[in-house]
Amino acid sequence: MKKLIILCSIFWMVNVVWGQTKYQLKEGVVPFDLKERIIIVKAKINNSEEEYNFIVDTGGRTFLDKEIVQKLQLKQKGYQVKIDTLTLAGFQIENIFCFITFDFKLFDEALGIKLHGMIGSDLMERFKVILDYTKRTIIFSQDTTFISDSDKGILLKFRNHPVNYSPLVKFKLNQDMVIEGMIDTGHPYAIVLPLDYLEKLKVLENTDWIKSKGYIEKWPMTSSEKNYLSRIKSFEIDKLRINNMVCLFAELPEFLSIPLLGQEFLSQFQITINYPGDEILLVPNDDASFKDNHFSSGLNPVKNETNEIIVRGIWTDSPADKAGICVGDTILKFNSKSATGDNLSDLRHLLQDNNVMWIDLEIKNSKGQRKIKLEKVMLF
Repeated sequence: MKKLIILCSIFWMVNVVWGQTKYQLKEGVVPFDLKERIIIVKAKINNSEEEYNFIVDTGGRTFLDKEIVQKLQLKQKGYQVKIDTLTLAGFQIENIFCFITFDFKLFDEALGIKLHGMIGSDLMERFKVILDYTKRTIIFSQDTTFISDSDKGILLKFRNHPVNYSPLVKFKLNQDMVIEGMIDTGHPYAIVLPLDYLEKLKVLENTDWIKSKGYIEKWPMTSSEKNYLSRIKSFEIDKLRINNMVCLFAELPEFLSIPLLGQEFLSQFQITINYPGDEILLVPNDDASFKDNHFSSGLNPVKNETNEIIVRGIWTDSPADKAGICVGDTILKFNSKSATGDNLSDLRHLLQDNNVMWIDLEIKNSKGQRKIKLEKVMLF
């Protein structure tokens, strides 16, 4: 009898501890890098020794590069593979299904960044996710109770996009156009609108717009190389109103051809996305500011198949355009450094750094080679 009581006591204690562990709220604080104004985290796959680079993209689904699938000998079923564990700064997420249909070489060619996977909203929907651009951290929390401190910022209800589960919120353009857009941490611009919004907003009827030669930004599964840069007279989301916000117009994939709210807007807030609660809280940073102009040289360099850096696009009447740089030109040197695809990210960093006013370039095209001192200006 005494042994039975002892065994029952042990069994009860084990169940209490197990129950506390099972239902204990967990969260992980994950540091991130901001490269090309997109969020990149390090993660281990199935307790791998090596860490891999994942973009955190609320505007995408969860993907894994095919080369990593083969390297780790993951079992493929159709267009998906299953990851048993994904570990981010010690925080472990289990049982993840990843698509393998995205070509991550596109990031390397366009940005000079090697990525191995994407953490999308279809994975983050398990958590309350807190993005802090100032601290460069993401918190994945299993405490998904409703947000109660809405007096600190803007509290929005959202619905999930049917294709990629991304949060969709309503906002207003030019005082009277109510539209629904996607919270998209995977894109640098404050707001991106599909090309048909040029007509809806009558953008081309005034002079406050710039057209690209070649392209500045291009999405997978699109054919148009047309980009336009303009300013929205007014942007309103709940009680926040922003005048003359810079906006990019581009062709977007057909099934995701809706307005996008990207990094230049989102980074002005601490963002809490409570996926299970279908709510978002935007708390403005102390130094929050929204751009009404675009400081740039107007140049878009990319990597080609022979590992050269070439010009894929320029903004019309920008310093790059006025300097005679053309789409297809090869960049041989920048700031006396030989330019190759391996240091494309270094060049792009200089182009985006607002503290860098000039860049020395050496350019080659069919007419020969020449040196250019390329400046940056406000494009509007």
